[in-house]
Amino acid sequence: MMRRILKAVTFDFWDTLFYTTDYTNARISFLTGFLEKEGFFQEKKSIKAAYLVAHNTFYNTWKNEQRYISAAERTEIILTELKISLSEELKRRIIKEFEEIILRVPPLIMHDAETVLQSLHGRYKIGLICDSGMSPGNILTRILKKHKILKYFHSTVFSDEIGHTKPHAKIFRHALEKLQLFPEDVAHVGDLLSTDVAGAQAFGMKAVWYNWKNDKNEKKMNIAPDYVINKLPQLLQLLT
Repeated sequence: MMRRILKAVTFDFWDTLFYTTDYTNARISFLTGFLEKEGFFQEKKSIKAAYLVAHNTFYNTWKNEQRYISAAERTEIILTELKISLSEELKRRIIKEFEEIILRVPPLIMHDAETVLQSLHGRYKIGLICDSGMSPGNILTRILKKHKILKYFHSTVFSDEIGHTKPHAKIFRHALEKLQLFPEDVAHVGDLLSTDVAGAQAFGMKAVWYNWKNDKNEKKMNIAPDYVINKLPQLLQLLT
């Protein structure tokens, strides 16, 4: 049980409200076919290697610089690796498909997520603080609408809108500004110690580690969350 009466709860998106889904193969298959239609014949393994260079650049920048790299930037990296020059229009078509492919097979909402949001709604302000991947916030918002849970959120913040990723203070600051609350009034819930927990605590918020995966690597980190839950409904007990 939390000692301080809170006014809001913010949630991470991936592996907190929605299961992480890997669209790598789908994007590589699309790009292979797209380039062939435009007269660029590349082995799929070469396209995959270029794609992974872009992915690793994204990942390392996210971890080390806490900066967001867009699908447009990743597309430029891929084409540079492949030594292919395309018109801006063709690039836009690739970027659009990279971003929207998630809508064809949307990620699954996590067990009890909707129930917990419904229970908190009306009692607390609810926010979302999401590190966007290849699909930006405007696409992920459509996922929230599809599952009919967008209505529970007072605010949503995505790293592609801010330019920085968790644990950078800027994304947490922006979230609290939208909620019009102070850090001590808010608890953040997420599955990653290094981003969700460390970022929230550094900004003065309470941090709830959602350790549903029982991740041993995460446990090795020298980061102590304020609270730990293994199932989302346990959050309701903390707030009681």
